[in-house]
Amino acid sequence: MTESSASTSNPDQLDWRVSSLVAAGACAAIGLLECVKDYVMLEIQGSQEPMIYVLRNEALWWVLWMLCMPGIIALGRRFPFDGGRWRQATAIHLTLAVVLSLVQLAAFGSAYYWVAGPSTWGPTVGRTIYVFTNRYLATDVVIYAAALGVYFAFEYHERFRRLGLDAAQAEGRAARLQLSLVEARIHALRMELNPHFLFNALNAASGLVRKRENDAAVDMLARLGDLLRTTLDREMPAEVALSEEIHYLGRFVDIELVRFGDRLRVTWDIDPDVRSALVPPLILQPLVENALRHGIARRPGQAQLRISARRVGLHLELAVRDSGEGLVPDGRSPREGIGLSNTRGRLTELYGPEAASLEIADAPGGGVRARLLLPFHTSVLEREALETAAAGA
Repeated sequence: MTESSASTSNPDQLDWRVSSLVAAGACAAIGLLECVKDYVMLEIQGSQEPMIYVLRNEALWWVLWMLCMPGIIALGRRFPFDGGRWRQATAIHLTLAVVLSLVQLAAFGSAYYWVAGPSTWGPTVGRTIYVFTNRYLATDVVIYAAALGVYFAFEYHERFRRLGLDAAQAEGRAARLQLSLVEARIHALRMELNPHFLFNALNAASGLVRKRENDAAVDMLARLGDLLRTTLDREMPAEVALSEEIHYLGRFVDIELVRFGDRLRVTWDIDPDVRSALVPPLILQPLVENALRHGIARRPGQAQLRISARRVGLHLELAVRDSGEGLVPDGRSPREGIGLSNTRGRLTELYGPEAASLEIADAPGGGVRARLLLPFHTSVLEREALETAAAGA
């Protein structure tokens, strides 16, 4: 932490105004107790000293410290002891404690002389200040240090409390994200084990064998094996490279092409510059599945499926467009099933409610377009930096 950053607003620091009011209130409470104590002691001793005597000795002292507290808090925030600069901060605060104490004692000595006049403390203002300085300088330095110590004790307590809360929230998000991944794998596996899906895949493989196209049949079965292996992977990370996601999706599309045959044309429009971008695994499969099942399968004749990926500013845009029947007339999509709701939940857990989005709408010229917007990043550190910047904006 640099000196410039220390002087600016820091979410880990206590509110300056609240801290100043609390510190000033503490001085007022101590001063009141001191006044009561001195007054009771004078009564016990049978002294006839008026109340002004008590106020002059105690209340004035603590009132001056009340006025100093906002400055002490500000200095503590300006020169913290963390960040590996505790030696420098200690030297700075020791110097400031002495300077502030001398100022407070000069003010107190002048006010005392103005109220009491020449006394046993000194015949002149200068002498009175000199005597008070010799007697109470160390006390004032201790008061400065105590105020600073109490402030930092509360600040570090609040900081550790927030760290604990953030850690608990992060663990909760990780657990919910892992649950979403499990749900996505289960959903994908259920669709891949769908009897129609397996029948088409295995029937296509057997047809290739009958035609003595053994290499093609082996390739088909290998693709199905890859698909199931990816789905059953228990070590699936929270994010994978887009190229890996496209590879998995290609296996799924290749097998689905057996079902639709020549009437389905698939176009891939993947910008090479975004292949290293990180995306949640199995994020595109529900969109393609949705387009095939609810769009293309319900409309006879030739059909097209277009899968695209490109960078849009600070975001990665993933889109799946079909040439199916489109949405219902009032614009509400009847397609929001388990796969899409799971996708929305995973985006929220991984990137937050504002950083990523999923939109499904009628496409110009017919069909439906599903559009995903994710923060563009190629590493976890880059993603965390983007989240931090967004939180501070």
